[in-house]
Amino acid sequence: MSAPAPPMGPAFLHDVTVLAERDLKRSFSKGALFGTVVQPLVFFGIFYATFSGMLADKGIDYGPSVTPTLVVQALMFIAIASAMALAADRGSGLFNRLRTMPISSAALGAARLLTVAAEAVISTVVITLVAHLAGFRFHEGPLAALGFVLVAVLFAAALAAVTATLGLTLRSQEALAAALYLPYLPLLVVSSGFVPAALFPGWLRPVVDVSPVSAVVDALRALSDGATGTGRVWPALVWCAGLILLCGWTTARAFRKVTQ
Repeated sequence: MSAPAPPMGPAFLHDVTVLAERDLKRSFSKGALFGTVVQPLVFFGIFYATFSGMLADKGIDYGPSVTPTLVVQALMFIAIASAMALAADRGSGLFNRLRTMPISSAALGAARLLTVAAEAVISTVVITLVAHLAGFRFHEGPLAALGFVLVAVLFAAALAAVTATLGLTLRSQEALAAALYLPYLPLLVVSSGFVPAALFPGWLRPVVDVSPVSAVVDALRALSDGATGTGRVWPALVWCAGLILLCGWTTARAFRKVTQ
């Protein structure tokens, strides 16, 4: 970028506001809103209708149990859509046009991060409100409920950092779609999201135990029901911090190459 605005100065905040407003309008258009709000609710209805009665016979209240998993699933879709939007901006020549303007490159990242955070908050709140009808509750009080939302937002930011690197690096839309969607289902299935870790085969159990999806799902469950203790939150925070630090650096590096 030429003549970048000073970080955290009035010009920088103005740039972030303008770019975030653009991203938010695109993210909350009718088509994009389907992936943020409607799609998670469709999955919730499918899983609940399919498995709730079956697991109720075994003493498992499926509504509260599956809600954190569906929140994580929604965050994955948000991160995938964010990478696709970045790739679309790159392909449209937006970055090249912005190079001729006195806009800080950090403003682009900050605006996208704000958009991802807004989408994560909305998805999480909508899913938990609907899940309330299926028995989901925050048994640990308002602070734990706030922590639930904050962990969800942090994980969305971590996932967005991972997918942004791919969105800025892969030039083929087909390759990008494959790289974004292929890991989604294995990461979700090979975790404690739908099945307790203890029920996996012994050779697969270590993979489930160290999965970032397992860590975040377990943290959200701990913050909502308190049954496993808040100590389950720390692995999720470590995973999120590590992904943000590592992939934040790789994304910044990829962005510099794109805008050179």
